[in-house]
Parts: sequence; C-alpha cells; structure tokens
Amino acid sequence: MANGLYQSNIAEFALQPQSGGNVERESSFLGGLLTALASVLSGYFILAAGMLYWLVAGAGALGAWIFPRSIIKRHPCAWLIAASGLTTALTQSVPGFFPDYSNPREVLLEVSFWLSLGLVARAYLLYTECADTFDGLNTSIAQRPLERWLANVLHHPVDAVFTRVWVANSVLMAPMTLLLILPYTINYFVIMAYATTLLLGQFPQEVVEHQNIHTRVFAPKIGSGPRIKMLLNVLQFYFEYIFALLTSRVPGFYRVQHVYVHHAEDNGPLDTQSTLPYDRTSFFDFSRHAFWQSIDLVTGYLLIGYLVKKGKKRQLREVIKGFAIWYGFVLAVAIFNPAAAIYLFISRFLGGPFITLITFYQHGLVDPDDPHEVHCHTTDFVDAEHGNLGFDYHVEHHQKPARHWSHYYEEYLRAAGMDGGHKAIVMQKEQFGPLALMAALWRNDFLAIARHAHIRNIPQDNREELIRIIGERTRPIGITARSGTSANIDRAISRLMAIALPTSFAV
Repeated sequence: MANGLYQSNIAEFALQPQSGGNVERESSFLGGLLTALASVLSGYFILAAGMLYWLVAGAGALGAWIFPRSIIKRHPCAWLIAASGLTTALTQSVPGFFPDYSNPREVLLEVSFWLSLGLVARAYLLYTECADTFDGLNTSIAQRPLERWLANVLHHPVDAVFTRVWVANSVLMAPMTLLLILPYTINYFVIMAYATTLLLGQFPQEVVEHQNIHTRVFAPKIGSGPRIKMLLNVLQFYFEYIFALLTSRVPGFYRVQHVYVHHAEDNGPLDTQSTLPYDRTSFFDFSRHAFWQSIDLVTGYLLIGYLVKKGKKRQLREVIKGFAIWYGFVLAVAIFNPAAAIYLFISRFLGGPFITLITFYQHGLVDPDDPHEVHCHTTDFVDAEHGNLGFDYHVEHHQKPARHWSHYYEEYLRAAGMDGGHKAIVMQKEQFGPLALMAALWRNDFLAIARHAHIRNIPQDNREELIRIIGERTRPIGITARSGTSANIDRAISRLMAIALPTSFAV
C-alpha cells in the first residue's frame, strides 16, 4: 500500500510538472509506520558503518606505529595479500562463535583481529590509490606489470587503472565469502570481516562498474588476436558474474537500471531513483528513498515494473537472468548454511542507503524552476584532474553517457571557462566531499555548502544568495514539505545522523 502511494505521488507529479501544485504528503498510519521502519534500517546502516569505520580507522592508526605508510607503499599489493591472509587466519582463532571475554587469550586475539583489519584497510587504500593527473595515472600503470600488460591490449589503455580495484576487491572478498558460506567457519569475526571488507570496497567498485556498463573496461584493442580477445572475455565474464556475486551484486541489474532507466529518465519522476519528491535535508526522506532502493535490490520491483511499462523485453530478460543467478547462489548456500544465506540477503538489502547516498550527492541539489535540465539537477565534484576516474564529472557524463570517462575533464574545462562559469553547481571535493555534503544537508547547514560551491553568475562572496539558492534546491518537488511535530523529530534525528556519518574515509 505504501509503495502504491509513493508511485501515485510520482505519477501525479509527472502529470502536472508545470502546474506548481504540490501533492499532499501522505500521513496515514501505514505511511508513518513505513517511515519509522525505513529510518530504523537506514539508521542501523549509518551507525553500523560508522562503528566499523572508527574501529578500523583506530586500529589502522595504532598499526601505523608498527608498519609506517612508507613501508606499505613500496609493495601495497603484497601487504594487502599478507594482511588479508592474516585476517583470514585470525577469524578461525577462537573455538566458539564469539570470543570468550573472560579469557585473556581470546581478548588478545580479538584485538589482533581488529589490528589486522586496520592493516588490510591501509594496504587496500594504498594499493588502489590513484594519482591526481592523467600523466600520473599512466606512469603508475607503467610501473605495475599486470596493468602495463592490459594497457597494451585494451581499446582504452588508461582503463588498465581499474585493475587495481578488481584485483584488490577479489583479494578482500574471495576469502571472506568462502569463510562466510562454509558452515564450520562462520563466526562473529567472519561476519565483522565480511561487512568491513564489503564496505571498504563499495565506492571503488561502484566507480569501476559504472564505467564498465557504459564503455566496457575489458574491451580489446582493435585488431587484437583471438588469444587476447579470449583472455579479455574471460576477465569480462569474471567481472560481470563471479566478481558480482563476491561483492553482493546481481549480474546485469546495475547496468539495466542505470542505462535504461536513470539515463533515460534523467532523475525525472519516472526514474526509479529520482530525488525530486524527497526533502534532501530530511533523514526520514533519505530513509524512505533508501527503503525502496533496498526493496528494488532484492526483488527488482521498481526496475521490473518500469521495464514492463516501457516494453523493454530484452532488458527485462537480462534482469530476470541476473536475479536467477543471484538467488540460485543464495539458495545453494542456504542448503548447507542457512545463516550465511540470510546474511548474504541482508547484505544486499542494506545496500539501499549506499545507493541513496550516491544519488543524493549527485542529484540532491535540484533547481525547482527547471528540474529536468541536466545542469539544474546534477552536481559536479572537482578535485583530481580525472575526476575520480570520471565518476565526479557527473554533468559531463549525463550529457553524453557513452563518451569515455577520460574525455570528461576537457569537457568540464570548456564548460567552466564559459562566461559566468559552469552552468551546474560545482563542489570543491578536496575541501568538501560527498559525505560531508550529506552531513551538511542533514544539519541544514547551507552555509557550509555555500563556502565550497560555485553557482553560475553568483559571486563567491555573496553568501546570502548562495545559501538561499542551495536551501531552495534541497526542497521536495511535487510533494509538500514535512511540518509540525514530525518535522521537529525529523530535524533532531537528521542532526544525530549527521554526527554519526563519517565525512571522509582515511585510514
């Protein structure tokens, strides 16, 4: 029933986008129950992710006294493999499911376990680290044998930089997934290690998969021989199917949703990830958006409904095939380890808040006067020359989704050099990243955003106008804003969640 109300609100908005009229915010008992449930789930995700981050960050800081950054940076892949192996061994060091905290030996083993995870995180971040410039990327590729070989056989040589992410995530997830699904190895340590490594690899994995669905990462150079094509096809299959299962992804789901829904609808009312009817300063609205993303991740309800409505039969078959593979994997695990199967299901379901975080920071500042124009609903983040391997030049990506990510920078420079500057809101990521933006939205701290935002034709010292525009761009479109007691509770919880949310990730 609640989803029907959500869809009807979107549909009504779609029918009258120019009317200026708002749909009344649904306030039934079921609607309130849905908001409460969604907020508990998102709150759990934020608090659990924050707890894991601070545990691992603290352990990493302590470990830096023993293994300085300079030592790990010399051979980060070797350190990652060694640290992952150590963590794997430590997960099996206690006889019970939980450590016996009355036993000093098992307490020491848990301390060692977290220290090893801290080392894993530090080695992972150093191994997947990318230079800020294209020259730096190409130099680093030339220094790594596997990447150097791939650069010689790929259609886009710079795509070899993605190798470090899928290699690192494989090193992280393969042993943790095996320990999770085997009935005699799963325990508290394994669950913590699996959750930590899954979270650690999510943002880098998102970047690689995003580029792969638009311009295949393993596309062979024109004129490549059959052997090279076969090897690259094997890597492509591994990445899109086996690797997807290791990282809690349904094969083909992201590609179809992103290419055939998100880009087709461009954050409009029919986009299954649209931000338009949500208050982007509200944790309650964040949670409702995340809840429907979670439902979609494990059922395809919104995605499949869209594909059926639009008559996209080929894409529909691809999504159903992907779910068949994923559920086949989960059910196979359930035969001999039901607890692990449930955990795999929950891990994917709790990916909803992660999707909403990305969606809100890329499409959370929407101009109500022209919400369908790409510059008016999409934000660019500027830091490294390549824009986080293309992921942060999101306006340039939406303008021409099939354009290779290495060309976004020149397009950004051209747009930024126009009279008045870039048409979209541009954030200085080095000073104010996506997670910091989300926390500022939950605090209603428009001044913090204005300090680091460029808006066309608005002088940087005109803070009052910048604050007004940013505040206006966070409001729900087509839905009335929350008011009264509900709004007061929402503001209080939103501020608490802003405190709990880590605003950067550095170990």
